[in-house]
Amino acid sequence: MKYLSLLLVISFLLPAAAPAQEKAANAAGTWEITLTFVRGTAKHTAVITQKDAALSGTYKGEVKEGKLQGSVKGNAVDFTGALKIQANTITFHYTGAIEGNTMKGKVEMGEFWGGTWTAKRK
Repeated sequence: MKYLSLLLVISFLLPAAAPAQEKAANAAGTWEITLTFVRGTAKHTAVITQKDAALSGTYKGEVKEGKLQGSVKGNAVDFTGALKIQANTITFHYTGAIEGNTMKGKVEMGEFWGGTWTAKRK
């Protein structure tokens, strides 16, 4: 009985085992993105390099090009592409999910509102 009490006390003092990390989905590659806004659509391209959960690369609008950075956790993707247009930089913040060779979700553009997006890996 004395040992049972000691085991119970020890079990409460030990930290709980951390859950296993979910493997990051593969987001690497060239993605053709279709953005859908309240009025109209746009086509952009993301060239993504992935190292573990970190994303980097190039983001291309219809005319301009900029840097891309973000992360992936499980199949959830979160990345930002920025385009400098004249004196302004427009940031496209993408959140969504990867399913094989497709991604989709929401895009926010700060004061320029936002919309939805879908992407297909080339």
